[in-house]
Amino acid sequence: MAVVANAAATGLRELKKQRTRATLIDAALHLCIEQGYENTTVEQIAARAEIAPRTFSRYFSSKEAVIVAILGGVADDVAECFARQPTDITQYEALARAHLEVFRSAQYGIPDSAPFERMRLLLTIVNSAPAIGLRPFMFRTDGLHYAAVDVAARRMGVAASHPAIRILFDTWAVVMGVACHGLGAVGGPPVEPDVLCNRIESAYGFFTRLWGQ
Repeated sequence: MAVVANAAATGLRELKKQRTRATLIDAALHLCIEQGYENTTVEQIAARAEIAPRTFSRYFSSKEAVIVAILGGVADDVAECFARQPTDITQYEALARAHLEVFRSAQYGIPDSAPFERMRLLLTIVNSAPAIGLRPFMFRTDGLHYAAVDVAARRMGVAASHPAIRILFDTWAVVMGVACHGLGAVGGPPVEPDVLCNRIESAYGFFTRLWGQ
């Protein structure tokens, strides 16, 4: 009985941690949308989440880390689709198809459009802050590890630390950076599913034509 009780207590603690983390992310999102990323502080995020600033530091090292966590959620959604792509196409084609599949769920009215909503909020924040941009966050391999990295390693038959993985995601970050440039910024194009998907298709088309040349 003691083992069962301890397991239950551990499960409750973990659930509470997950809820606190989600609350912090939600607070950060709303504040950054309301007043801008640059005007939002860790103290304000903690206050909106009704926790102490020192508690914030147990979950995130900085407000940038919260943005990375949001992108991490999007990246995990993409990774699931990436893993399902055929193996007889290039890794870039597989990434392009995976992104389009994820974001088109909202375009065609599929109920689970949470991935696109996360991306919409992320773009609205980063493209409205001159000091940051989307590209530095995209599938970072410097100390951060996204599920898509493991998927790519399996598809390519190499270790996750192989230079080819870094090349793949660094170049894909450029493609996505071009596709998402200005979306959601003040005076810029709206972040809508069809707009985002068309931008990704266009940027990927430029990339493949350059590669062909």
